[in-house]
Amino acid sequence: MISVFVKKLSFETIIGMLDFERHTKQKVKISANLIADEFINYAELCEYFITKFNEKQFFKIEDALNFFKKDLKAKFLTLKHIKLKITKPDIIENAEVGAVLKYTY
Repeated sequence: MISVFVKKLSFETIIGMLDFERHTKQKVKISANLIADEFINYAELCEYFITKFNEKQFFKIEDALNFFKKDLKAKFLTLKHIKLKITKPDIIENAEVGAVLKYTY
């Protein structure tokens, strides 16, 4: 098995439920660990996350986590395990908030 990870991928995108979040991009950070029986190109993985976030413009971080849980398995058929952490580092002044998904297929 191969384990591929991405730490603190940072980019701006539309995410959130509040009115200002639907019109103003904000910073998102992603850390991911994928275990599969196939090669996963981490550069392509980073671009994939950015592209999907910009296309989907998720309302909640949990929506993004559920999307990636399904979509990554369809993209990488031998995917065995995923740990995905998404944070919004700038939404609260003195905290970095977000959610984590750990899933074994």
